[in-house]
Amino acid sequence: MSAKELSDKTGIPKSSISQYMSGYAKPKHDRIYLIAKALHVDEAWLIGYDVPMVKETFTQNLSPNEKNLLDIYRVLDDKGQHTVDTVTQMEYERVKGGSTAILKK
Repeated sequence: MSAKELSDKTGIPKSSISQYMSGYAKPKHDRIYLIAKALHVDEAWLIGYDVPMVKETFTQNLSPNEKNLLDIYRVLDDKGQHTVDTVTQMEYERVKGGSTAILKK
């Protein structure tokens, strides 16, 4: 991921991202969180601790297909995610036989 892409995902100025990448500056805790979230890595790993790169979360119990769908969803922009949310809600209602809201944003 380029500095510009990371800047776009985090809202952190590109110049700051470049300084972090070059080692000229170190990000504060709030920015470490944003960067780790954008990169889908553990914050502790990002700052150099000897921990797994990816936090062990609920994803460890997902099937390969579910993980793939989640990875795709995370790449989508807001419009794409909204489309997926809408279709998912419609399919859920079809299968359950009625209107039951499951998606909340």
